[in-house]
Amino acid sequence: MKRTEIYWLIGTIVFVLIMNFVVFGTDGFKSDSNVDINIHDTYFVIANIHFVLLFSVLILFGVYLFRTLKRNFKNLTANLILMISTILLILVLIGIDSIVDALIRQTSSWTIYPPLSAGQSIPEIEPKENNLEILSSALFLIQIISLIFLTYCGFKTGRNYKQNG
Repeated sequence: MKRTEIYWLIGTIVFVLIMNFVVFGTDGFKSDSNVDINIHDTYFVIANIHFVLLFSVLILFGVYLFRTLKRNFKNLTANLILMISTILLILVLIGIDSIVDALIRQTSSWTIYPPLSAGQSIPEIEPKENNLEILSSALFLIQIISLIFLTYCGFKTGRNYKQNG
C-alpha cells in the first residue's frame, strides 16, 4: 500500500469520526446509547451503533466511489477499498431490510373486530396503505444495483491490473 493511500484511508476514517461527532454528539461514541423512534403508539429503541455504522459505511463508500471514478479504476488499492465498502454497504442494507420486513409483518396482520353489541352489521374496514413495502422493495433494488456495481468494479479492477501486471 502506498503512503498516499494510507493518508487517504486515515483521512477518511478521521472524517467519519468527525461527522459522527457532528451528527450524534458524544452519544455516538458510547456503546450503551440508544435512539428512540416514535411511530404512532410504538417506540422503537435502536442501539446508536447501528446508525453510526450505517453513516460510516456510507461516507467510506462515497469517498472511495468518488476517488475510483475520478481515476477511472486505475488505482488498485482504492478499488479494493471501494469493493470492501460496497460489500459492507450491502450487509448493512440487508440488516435494515430485515428490520423493515419485521415491521411489515407486525403491521400487516392487524384485525379490528367490532364490539359484540353491534349486532350483525359488521362494517368493512379497509387496511391503510403500507409504505413499508415500498421501502423494502427499494432496499432490495439498491442491493441488486450494488451487487451489479460490485461486479463491474471487480471486472474493471481485474482488467486494469492485468494490463499493468
